[in-house]
Amino acid sequence: MSDQRHVANDEIGAARAVGPEAVRRGLAAVRTGTALPLAAPIRNGVGYGLVGRAAPVHLMIRTGADYAAGLPERAGFGYADDVITLPTHGATHVDALAHVWRDGLMYNGFPAREVTSRGARHLGIDRMPPIVTRGVVVDTCPGGVRSPADPVHRDELAALVADAGVDLEPGDALLVRTGWLAAALAGDADSTSWPGLHHDCATWLAERQVVLVGADNPAVEVFPSFDPACQVPLHIELIRGHGVYLAELMALDALCAAGRPEFLFVLSPLPLVGAVGSPVAPVAVV
Repeated sequence: MSDQRHVANDEIGAARAVGPEAVRRGLAAVRTGTALPLAAPIRNGVGYGLVGRAAPVHLMIRTGADYAAGLPERAGFGYADDVITLPTHGATHVDALAHVWRDGLMYNGFPAREVTSRGARHLGIDRMPPIVTRGVVVDTCPGGVRSPADPVHRDELAALVADAGVDLEPGDALLVRTGWLAAALAGDADSTSWPGLHHDCATWLAERQVVLVGADNPAVEVFPSFDPACQVPLHIELIRGHGVYLAELMALDALCAAGRPEFLFVLSPLPLVGAVGSPVAPVAVV
């Protein structure tokens, strides 16, 4: 496991590689101008069964029925309003650099004690800038669902990217389809294990200086992991070791069906001050 300290007091990690050149590379990848949403639906009471991550609660706090029952319209109009409660990691989301640590240290040497009951004093999701860059997508199991017993190893991931005819460049985002989310939405997925990347992919990804790795599963990496010493070794190596962001529970089926392995990728977290993750609604423009 690496413990790179790129820049003193740096809190944005790999996002430093997303400059004008990366943005222009993403724009140059657009061919049809079609925008594809990459977020899974958020429905009241429907979650993924993940431990510690309750299902969303969506409540209407003003409706047309209120006016039908006698609430008068004021100043010539009526309105509806609502509220939602959900875990920041319970829908399509991106992890903050404060999300994980090892030996008491987070990315860039910040101590884990900086994450308190009031939130993260450093490396919170509010420090993450918007990501506008080139995205690259690979499908590890076209038309199906990969098995958790068959993690995606480094050589296979490299081959999938090569087969897509793309060379990953600093600041790119790599998205990986496993088929798990589609199965979950159909009620057929196991919430205690899922397919994903083996932790031997971490060094290869870090060497290419990707800004973000996303997947259609709950953790990007396979779970249970194949590392007897750590439950989430890819998280530790990429987030803690290199400041690479992980985006999870992404809807990638339509993107893979579009047949465009490279595209403009746009993702921006909610500016939740001190949060260690944020729901997101990323977009691919193909």
